[in-house]
Amino acid sequence: MTRSALPLQDTANGQVATLAANGFTAQVAANGATVVSLEYNSRPLVRAFDPRSPRPVFSGAILAPWPNRVIDGAYSWRGQDQQLEITEPERGHALHGLVIDTAFEIAEHRADFAQLRTVIEPSAGYPYRVQLVVEYRLEAGGLRTFATATNLGEGTAPFGWGSHAYLVAPGTKADEWEFTLPAGKVQLTDGARLLPKEVVEVSGTELDFRTPKPIGDLFIDHAYTGLAAGADGLFSASITDAKGLGSQITWDEACPWVQIHTADRDDPALDRTGLAIEPMTCPPGGFNSGQDVIALAPGASHEASWLIGPVQPR
Repeated sequence: MTRSALPLQDTANGQVATLAANGFTAQVAANGATVVSLEYNSRPLVRAFDPRSPRPVFSGAILAPWPNRVIDGAYSWRGQDQQLEITEPERGHALHGLVIDTAFEIAEHRADFAQLRTVIEPSAGYPYRVQLVVEYRLEAGGLRTFATATNLGEGTAPFGWGSHAYLVAPGTKADEWEFTLPAGKVQLTDGARLLPKEVVEVSGTELDFRTPKPIGDLFIDHAYTGLAAGADGLFSASITDAKGLGSQITWDEACPWVQIHTADRDDPALDRTGLAIEPMTCPPGGFNSGQDVIALAPGASHEASWLIGPVQPR
């Protein structure tokens, strides 16, 4: 028997779809195609928020057509200089793409599935027309995101994906959790503006989490690459408490980068209360350097997928 979908709810973050299957429950909001909450047997896997209030610090949002920052909002593509709106004024960058506040259409909603759609229309600094289709499905292993971008315009568009989930484990602070990330390289940053610098080996640095270790009071706001795939060919990162309970995110080769941030904030309710683990197709400043930026030809599509699920003690 197929379980009926719960009605959509109208909230401060647009319509919210509630999903339930396989021991999981999730809420997905239209604004930013945002994952509001995800639980397994009533245990939170991401830092949830009340959708009746404004979404805090990009929690759970889809990042497109670029993740992270375009430095100074300025880049050049196919011989054309572009200037984006500065959306991170304290650092002077264009941050996290163009759809974090877009009201996606919830085109389909079932008990375990929601499909959200929008079209990025040509605008200052991004004169391209790109359709985004983001699907959320509760599988046996967790909440699957399947994201597809299609170029509806005539010119080849620069493109990048990212997601902005804050994962959690039992406890109150990232300081209490053990973190695992099989990544051999990390991108250094310069100063308060977090300008991207060289990519270095993690070996011998405090940013090496290839062997599980506690986060402690370490500040992290870095992009990692040189990812080592598991036996299934996928990349993953996880956080756990002292008993081995926690959450993990697994993703495919479409995202060779991952941003990690310890969520350091002045607000005690947000300060280090989740660990942002953000698979990305390109690094911070990718639009500036051109590194790993997807050249989305007219009519072409690009797909990426990731899965957030529980970690259980062995």
